[in-house]
Amino acid sequence: MACQRLRENLTRKKPEEVCLSFDSLLRRCLTTVDLTFLGVGTMVGAGLYVVTGVLARDVAGPSVILSFLLAAVSGLLCALFYAEFACRIPKAGSSYIYTYVALGEIWAFIVGWNVLLEYIIASASLARACSEYINALCGGEIYRFFMNDIATWNHPGIAPFPDLLAFGLVIAVVTLVCLGTRLSANVQKVVTVGNFLVIFFIIIYGLFFAKIKNWTNEFAPYGTRGVLQGAASAFYAFAGFDVVTTAAEEAINPQTNIPLSLILVVAISTMAYFGVATVLTLMLPYKQLDPFAPLVQAFTQTNFPAAKYIITVGGICATISALVCGVFSSSRIIYSMSVDGLLFRWFAHVDDKNYTPIRATIIAGCIAALLAMIFDIKQLVELLSIGTLLAYTMVAISALVSRYEPGVQSVYDNTADDSRARTANWLLNLCSKSDQPENHDATLDVSQTTAYRPIIEKTEEPSNDDRKDCKREANKNTSFCVKLSVFCLVAGIACLAMVLTRSFDRISEGVWWALFLICLSSGTIVVSLLAIQLQPRNSATFPFMVSGIPYLSAITIFINAVLIANLQWMTYLRFGVWMTLGFILYFFYGYQHSTEGIRPVNQQGEFLIPETLEYESVVNKPQVH
Repeated sequence: MACQRLRENLTRKKPEEVCLSFDSLLRRCLTTVDLTFLGVGTMVGAGLYVVTGVLARDVAGPSVILSFLLAAVSGLLCALFYAEFACRIPKAGSSYIYTYVALGEIWAFIVGWNVLLEYIIASASLARACSEYINALCGGEIYRFFMNDIATWNHPGIAPFPDLLAFGLVIAVVTLVCLGTRLSANVQKVVTVGNFLVIFFIIIYGLFFAKIKNWTNEFAPYGTRGVLQGAASAFYAFAGFDVVTTAAEEAINPQTNIPLSLILVVAISTMAYFGVATVLTLMLPYKQLDPFAPLVQAFTQTNFPAAKYIITVGGICATISALVCGVFSSSRIIYSMSVDGLLFRWFAHVDDKNYTPIRATIIAGCIAALLAMIFDIKQLVELLSIGTLLAYTMVAISALVSRYEPGVQSVYDNTADDSRARTANWLLNLCSKSDQPENHDATLDVSQTTAYRPIIEKTEEPSNDDRKDCKREANKNTSFCVKLSVFCLVAGIACLAMVLTRSFDRISEGVWWALFLICLSSGTIVVSLLAIQLQPRNSATFPFMVSGIPYLSAITIFINAVLIANLQWMTYLRFGVWMTLGFILYFFYGYQHSTEGIRPVNQQGEFLIPETLEYESVVNKPQVH
């Protein structure tokens, strides 16, 4: 009985009504342009100036442009699932809140805990990268001052000296984010524009020195395997679009703003990476590219000395832009988990003047600042990969399970603005069938100071006579069959990805156990997909819905599983240590506090929706109207 009670509590879900029936405590002030700049500033970061050259030289050669295209496709698939949930649940928290609604509390905590680590480490590494760019611009004088006049350390895993510049950069960005979402978004726009001006300079000026023979001689020197390995590495360049969905609670009209901005973010980022990779591999033979500063090296040979400084300024703009996004996103994850009680509720306070979660921003920023100042971030960067891929996979699974879950309510966005209505209809027709009713009695005010309230269609339970004339509908039994099939599907995909990655040579040699595992996992995947396809779906519709489920979900999960299987073993060890700390925090605090106060539960462990919800007991801030 105790074990059953524990299982029910760990898998209890957060009802959508709880997410949608209350006004946002954060200010809705972000447009599609703001969200697009936010996402592009994260994805087109410092990696553009380094990763492109490394992949071209050591992994794929000039065919790295194909690797970026393949990575862009996989990134777009993940973004589509995020877009669907953002329309359905426009709340801060991104993958954390989506998993909470679809899969349950323990999975939500695992995702939120890892995404939080992802953003904090990313912020620290970006601060260090920006510090290195500024130091290079100053001729190395800053670092010499730190080592000679401050301190020097000689401990493994710790930086050789305290990087006070990186510490100061994070603190400055934290101050900026605390001053308000609109101000930080405007500053982020400025530095992103500066980054793209440098990218335009690289592409346009570099084409004058392009030599087609650098492609015709050896376009794919590492073969198809090199292209695929390059795509696996390039995928991390497209990670970060989820920063758009973390701002869903601050978007003016998230049902159209979020999907449109996600599509624009992936498209713009793809063109940027594709253009820079094209110019770089045409300017120099891939074997001559510098692994640390390929763009600076390539443009130095053009007899244009100022190019070095232009590219360095672009790197500074790129890192500052991504740093703002990292601090912004980590604070929203902490805020969302604190409101739910999974983290200390003290962090859920929202400032009355600037409408920002100041306490969550300060704690996330201070941790990132200390990491940037003291530790060698390079040893922790791979944790970014496993946390990101885990979140993307869980969102794809959540979207799959939700399609077959009974009782899911439809969400409609009625807007009197013709342009927004056309955008909403275009998004609806892009990835879903247009079965949404055309007319509703209520409309949605999308002014900047009005809280977002989607229209939720509550359908009555049909009678027994009506059910005889209707097609088969989703219920608890069919939903359980789908969940069991999804579990088998994920297990089969994980086994197949691990065998293909770790034992590919054994397969080519015809070793019997490797072939058996391939056949077993492939058969499990096929049977699971057929079992899911045979179950009835619910009739819920949203402004943006992903087509091709469950097959598109399976493809997305497989891509992510292959990338996870390619990580080093030490990454799994560090991941295990981080998760152990998270579980200790959850069972000693979050497990008890997540059901108290504003979210009581019944005897079955299901959340009850109170008639009134006093947010003032959690965050002393009036609602914005």
